Amino acid sequence: MLVGYLPDYNGRYGDYAKTINFSKMTHVNFAFVNPPKCSGTCTASSDMTFALGQSEADIAAFVDAAHAAGVKVIASIGGGGGDQQIIQFYNANLSAALVASLDSYLTAHNLDGVDVDIEDPNNMGQPYATFVADLIAKFHPEGKIVSAAVAQYLQSAMPDVALHEFDFVNDMFYSPDMNGAMSELEFYAGQKNVPMNRINLGVPFFGQQGNDEPEYGQILSMYPNAWLSDSTNGITYVGEATMAKETLLGKQYGGIMIWELTGDAPPPHSLLNVIQTNL
Repeated sequence: MLVGYLPDYNGRYGDYAKTINFSKMTHVNFAFVNPPKCSGTCTASSDMTFALGQSEADIAAFVDAAHAAGVKVIASIGGGGGDQQIIQFYNANLSAALVASLDSYLTAHNLDGVDVDIEDPNNMGQPYATFVADLIAKFHPEGKIVSAAVAQYLQSAMPDVALHEFDFVNDMFYSPDMNGAMSELEFYAGQKNVPMNRINLGVPFFGQQGNDEPEYGQILSMYPNAWLSDSTNGITYVGEATMAKETLLGKQYGGIMIWELTGDAPPPHSLLNVIQTNL
């Protein structure tokens, strides 16, 4: 698999429909599709309408282009911080109603499934498991995918019964540490008993510099030779050689997940091209 997240805040989807190289891509995850925050406690009459920060025309243009290339398009819900807009409903025992609303959104936009990106370990107990079970019950009979973004630091909070229900998981590793990547994948396959072909290694199209996360494309625009290594001027990222190695590692499992597609550098130093070449 090759899964790429596409944020709704970094340009028009209609433009990306014409510029993204869909070669070897299997899934694109729209990030993020969420309902509004409740004013006070969520109830059955709260607004559960899902939305994405893109026009209907741009969404349709991208979905059509992806489908024409044989790529499935997934609504990723939650996200760092945005996950509270999902948590607020399932903690109020409103999972079934929220899933019904999400089903309407997926149907209206011709989407192929849902990706669950909850990153708050304090809110991943039984209500989370109930929500995942409701997603599976609704979407699997419709032939839709239910995947999840996961990370080892979240796993003690997530019920194993939920982890094992996902069609595949996207491991948010995002580091040039090859030993760490191997350990992370082995954790899910060995300790958590997730089938190897359902585990995608997450790789970053961004760097780390203190609290900042500059995009890979921005790093190369400042330091044109940065692709030769994994660290430049205090910025840590995954350069071309390590990206090739991580891709070959991910290939032994389910594949690769990218956060996120718009952070890439243009050719000849596109990380997406490195992944596609090695996958």
